[in-house]
Amino acid sequence: MQTIVTSARVEIESPGCMVVEWSVDGAGAAVDIAAGATPDAADHVHLLSVAPGTSSVRLDGLGSPRCYVSLRTPGSDYAVVTADRRVAFEGVQNFRDLGGYRTAGGGHTAWGQIFRSDSLHKLTPSDLVGFERIGVRVVYDLRGDDERATHPNPVDSIQLAIVGQPRDGNRTIDSTMFSAASDGERLLRDLYLGMLVHSAPLFGQLLTGLVDPSNRPAVFHCHAGKDRTGIAAALLLLALGVDRDDILDDYELTRRYRTLEHQQDSLANLLTAGMSPEAAAGVLTAPRWTMRDAIDAVDTEHGGIDAYLTGPAGMSMSSLRDLRAVLVTRPAR
Repeated sequence: MQTIVTSARVEIESPGCMVVEWSVDGAGAAVDIAAGATPDAADHVHLLSVAPGTSSVRLDGLGSPRCYVSLRTPGSDYAVVTADRRVAFEGVQNFRDLGGYRTAGGGHTAWGQIFRSDSLHKLTPSDLVGFERIGVRVVYDLRGDDERATHPNPVDSIQLAIVGQPRDGNRTIDSTMFSAASDGERLLRDLYLGMLVHSAPLFGQLLTGLVDPSNRPAVFHCHAGKDRTGIAAALLLLALGVDRDDILDDYELTRRYRTLEHQQDSLANLLTAGMSPEAAAGVLTAPRWTMRDAIDAVDTEHGGIDAYLTGPAGMSMSSLRDLRAVLVTRPAR
């Protein structure tokens, strides 16, 4: 059996400098490393070869603002591509690539095809140049009408207004009843479970749309890129066979990229609605357990991801199979 690179990740140290780490599926093997401005390994330029037993290297002088690195063992046709998950912009903080996650069967989600983000209305003129460079063809705006009217996107978007209310749609949310951070976290959990119920057809429409090559690369976003976007991302990654711990890790990345200083407008809105500062802090964070409960509910309440997507979400089984075919790269067998 041919030895291949099974996983890789990068950590940005400074502009143009990154540390690349990887693993192979057997005993130590030499690894060829290449890089380029697109996720297509065929377009990458060879940089160096590293000796067997090496599992990391520092790369300097990478000029492209968005650099992808590919790794393969000598003679292998299968390259694992990696990049910084965050796409750096001036005004938008939580724009992330959903590529590179390992899937069941040894594949990886495709880089440079599907992005998740916070609201795009904060894209600066310089950001719009970078946004155009990554080639996004379709933007899915998961915000409501009032949000879009107040902060319209600077680019054409398809609106899929995800409903943010608990499963019991008749229950009114009284913000003054939330005083502790744990109250804010429980509210998030209730909203996540409610989205699965109230917005299932919209999630199905989103994932079905991603099958069409004319709709990719695509980005979906809400206000913070955490809650409505987080549920959409979790459903997509579940559908593609990504491990649940990796999905939860992806959810928690918002903590790293969208800090409190980036959320002053959201904090002010929650406080104006009567929520305590402690409860508001709970709402603005990304508690792992809240998304875990939502993922568990897909199984316990909806019969699993396939049943959910082909049932209440309204996807066809053929579209679900096509989604997996176009967004997962696999080594040849």
